[in-house]
Amino acid sequence: MTLYPPPAQPQSGGTLRWVLIGIGAGLLSLVLCCALLAFGGWQLFSGLVDETSAMQQVVRDFMDAGRRQDIAAAEALFADAGSVSVSRDDLERLFANRQLFREVEGMSLRSFNIRTDTEGGTAEIAGTLNYTDGGTQPFSARLLKEGDHWRLVRIDFR
Repeated sequence: MTLYPPPAQPQSGGTLRWVLIGIGAGLLSLVLCCALLAFGGWQLFSGLVDETSAMQQVVRDFMDAGRRQDIAAAEALFADAGSVSVSRDDLERLFANRQLFREVEGMSLRSFNIRTDTEGGTAEIAGTLNYTDGGTQPFSARLLKEGDHWRLVRIDFR
């Protein structure tokens, strides 16, 4: 009796199924990575907008304190760090400029630079104050983050 090899069985498509599963898993991974990247980018952008708004609020509060000639409120906006050297006399002289401390309607930032390290965050911002009477005033400020709050280190008007 002669033995012949058994007839070849048709392929069941098992290899194709595994290829399709691999492609599906790869696409799913790609979609998840893109979604996480987009979410992370949104969080970063949102955090930057929040920080910028907080810095602008400190400048607005300083301008409001100057308009009211409230030295104590202005002093509270400055950082506690030893590098801050603003005196009560400096603030009184600055607040004497009534033209500078009119009511501020808004501000636009021209530039900002935020740096964070192990000791905290610092920021340099520059822009223009927009007064309710239509006038404008350029300014620049350096801020220091103490805890959760931004504090002034210096503010200059040109």
